[in-house]
Amino acid sequence: MKAIDAYAKFVRENYTYIIIATLVIAIIVGLFTAKPGQFIRQFNTPLIIILIAAMSFTITFSNLGVAARNWKGTVLGLALNFLFAPFLCWLLALLLLRSYPDLATGLILIGVVPCAGMAMMWTGLLKGDVPLVVVIEAITMLLAPFVIPPLMSLFAGRFVTIDVWGMLTNLVYTVLLPVLGAIALREVLDRRVNIQQYLPLMPAISATMAIFLMFMAINTAMPSIMKNIDLVAPVVISTILIFPIMFIVAYLVSVKLFPRGTNIAVTYASGMKNLPLAIGIAAMSFKSLAALPIAVAFAFQMLTAVSFYQLFRRVLTEKAR
Repeated sequence: MKAIDAYAKFVRENYTYIIIATLVIAIIVGLFTAKPGQFIRQFNTPLIIILIAAMSFTITFSNLGVAARNWKGTVLGLALNFLFAPFLCWLLALLLLRSYPDLATGLILIGVVPCAGMAMMWTGLLKGDVPLVVVIEAITMLLAPFVIPPLMSLFAGRFVTIDVWGMLTNLVYTVLLPVLGAIALREVLDRRVNIQQYLPLMPAISATMAIFLMFMAINTAMPSIMKNIDLVAPVVISTILIFPIMFIVAYLVSVKLFPRGTNIAVTYASGMKNLPLAIGIAAMSFKSLAALPIAVAFAFQMLTAVSFYQLFRRVLTEKAR
């Protein structure tokens, strides 16, 4: 049990550094060979299923009842996740990646995926409304298989051909069924054993799967990047803008409407995206370059999350004086 706790704590406290290290290693290795990433790609679907199931295991069906108690926060979180974020990424893709359809597709994919599970951790650290984040994450995950395909068709259809039915089928198998299966398993085990001690391990398992997927995306994209070095600038410029804008908009919209705890929850649940799922979808449904903006986005998302964590901490400290 000590080893499990140490592993979960290490991943939780060092996730930003792990992401950056993975990014650097994937680039360096990719300069010489893309075989490691190609090997990992063979296990793309199992990695996504484990990632989704591990994170969903922390959710219970009773969590969904919270939506009724704070329906305004829930609705706002859903609107920012599935309306504002896709529109923002589509607009950035149109302005900055019009000449790179695969990259534009990957950028839009960032906007259409659900809320990130890591939003729970940040909200908890700031003593925000964690149940609300859990609700937004659960609902966005359950809706994802049915929302992502039409949104991709609407926003990315001008860049690439979208197989809506094929994407829907894949997402049902890799997202919806693992989510429902994990929640149901949690409900069954809760009645028989004390599983609370194992719950901190679930985000660590999910994060580990995400690291493998990110390495795969960067490593396999390196040959194309080296042949088209001009891709780097538009990818970085477009990707670096996404999360600060989403965080700022979510914060400004919710700060006047809700108390501090709800404001924190809405900000993180709407500003952070499930990038591992986005990479998995890119690998399943699109060309390898579509995963590049998503892989780069890992670092920018974490840096933005850390920056807003410091902002909220500063505001809290000033109010305490």
